[in-house]
Amino acid sequence: MRAGRHPGLERRRVVAGTHPVDVRGTFDPARPPVVLVHGIGMSGNYFLRLADALATTHDVYALDLPGYGTAPRPAHALTVPELGHVVAGAVAALGLEAPVVVGHSMGCQVAVDTVKDHPGMWAGYVLVGPTVDPAARSLLGQGWRLLRDTLREPPSTNAAVLRDYFRMGPLRYLRTTRHMLRDRIEEDIRGCTPPGLVVRGSRDPIARRDWARRLVQAAPDARFLEIPGAPHNVQHTDPQELAAACAPFLDACRPRPGSPA
Repeated sequence: MRAGRHPGLERRRVVAGTHPVDVRGTFDPARPPVVLVHGIGMSGNYFLRLADALATTHDVYALDLPGYGTAPRPAHALTVPELGHVVAGAVAALGLEAPVVVGHSMGCQVAVDTVKDHPGMWAGYVLVGPTVDPAARSLLGQGWRLLRDTLREPPSTNAAVLRDYFRMGPLRYLRTTRHMLRDRIEEDIRGCTPPGLVVRGSRDPIARRDWARRLVQAAPDARFLEIPGAPHNVQHTDPQELAAACAPFLDACRPRPGSPA
């Protein structure tokens, strides 16, 4: 089944362990794979513009994790490490070799967990607008930053966010927020041995510049990148700019002829 206005993407469901995961992808094994992991309350929908931009050069997969988007709800709201294992399971079910994982917001925490726990699986990782900044590690702190960002996002982005939030429901969102706040990405990233890229929009109040740079410094091998003028949901507001800015990193992660798999 085709994915609406994104004719290059097909929709499939895979099973990661015991969890169904909905995937929209190009399913083109001739190209290097990229896996897109959404943030709290969201789905692969807000990654589709970036998926279209990346699909000119890469085999792209936007996930709906269990309890998000169209994927069935598990019995409980999954923790960040549990979601990380689901991502690894989805990659195995898809048969992908050495993909780059791209996380956004809380999806960065999930991406870091899956890279840390499955280092041989990944060619690299990209963190876009990573959470949670310890300076705002509370419901109030995150809520205030989210409100500030909402005022900077265009109406189309806010509409996409609200649709997915409504679909998830407030109770499951709050339970997941507790898991998000307990997770320590600044510690977990120390165990990420593949190369990494930490990206933020220059107008992102959720992932501030000083916080993003601290993550880069904590990682064994990572660099920093900023998209001028972009808010938190840069993958939705500025997909072409983000894809172009990430292109050198993604190209560097591409396996070379004769290199080990």
